[in-house]
Amino acid sequence: FFFDYLTFLTSLHPLKAAKMRQAAKPQAKAGSTKGPPKGKSLREVYEETCANLKVRPNSTFEEMLPDKPGQVLNTDTLDFSRNYVGDRGMLAVLEIVQRSPQLKRLVVTENGLRNAAIKAIVTVVVKHPGISSLDVSDNYISEGAGKVLEVLLKENPRITELGFSNTKIDVDCRLRLKDLIALNAANARS
Repeated sequence: FFFDYLTFLTSLHPLKAAKMRQAAKPQAKAGSTKGPPKGKSLREVYEETCANLKVRPNSTFEEMLPDKPGQVLNTDTLDFSRNYVGDRGMLAVLEIVQRSPQLKRLVVTENGLRNAAIKAIVTVVVKHPGISSLDVSDNYISEGAGKVLEVLLKENPRITELGFSNTKIDVDCRLRLKDLIALNAANARS
């Protein structure tokens, strides 16, 4: 998902394209593992990912992360609703999400996210073994994000809650999303 997202970012700043692609290469390999890499804490993984992507670490999130190798995140919910992360910062957060199978809920409301960031989130959450609730409300997302959220709901029936209020997702797509959420919730109860 890094390279799809980097394509979006580099279209905004073409002169930085080569640097950004190079910075993301180590993370593409790291994302394929489960849990922190051997000998690294989740905090170290986050800090390294931020450095490679040239984003400032979110201090509140960074403080939550265990600083000892082998320790897991001590929560089942990541809530960034009062803690701006932004498009690029979300990539670093997703490195931790995919290493935290105990997570059940991811809240990224009011984070200035755009369609490409939602695509990156879906790429991780669609394969995540625990997340059943995602809230992307109050972000500047539209039909493109709506389509990938539909894919998420179809491919990951564990997703039974999805918030997308105050977005630019069109009415038809909203109705399809609501139907898919209801279907997943009904299947989860049976």
